[in-house]
Amino acid sequence: MYVRDEEEFGQAVREGNDRIELEGDLAAKVKKLYKINLALWSFCLVCLGVAIIALMQVPITGGASGVVSLVAGTPAAAILGTEAAVTAVMIGVAGGGIGVLKKLRRDYRIATGKNGRIIVYLKK
Repeated sequence: MYVRDEEEFGQAVREGNDRIELEGDLAAKVKKLYKINLALWSFCLVCLGVAIIALMQVPITGGASGVVSLVAGTPAAAILGTEAAVTAVMIGVAGGGIGVLKKLRRDYRIATGKNGRIIVYLKK
C-alpha cells in the first residue's frame, strides 16, 4: 500500500497492513522515528502521548501549525526534531492514539527503497 501523508500512514499501521510505502519528507521523518534508540524512544512516547491525547480531546483548528505549538519545546522535539515529533503526533492521532506508534516500532521493520522511498513491513 502506498501512503501520501501521516493520516493515511497512521490508518495503515492501525489496520495492520503488511507493506506500506512512503516517500519524500514523510519517509525521512518516519525513518527518524526508527533511528532513535529504544530508551530515548520510550521517553519521547510520554511527551508525544500527551500531545496526542490533547489533540484527540480538543481538535486544533490550526492544522499542522497547531500541532507544532503543542510539540515545540518538549523533550520529544529536542530529541527527534520538531518536524519528526509533529509527524509522530499526527500519525498517532490518525491511528487512534499512542498505541499506533508503539505498534509501529514493535511490529514493523523498515527497508530502504529506490528514489528516497522506504517500505515498512509487518514483522512475521
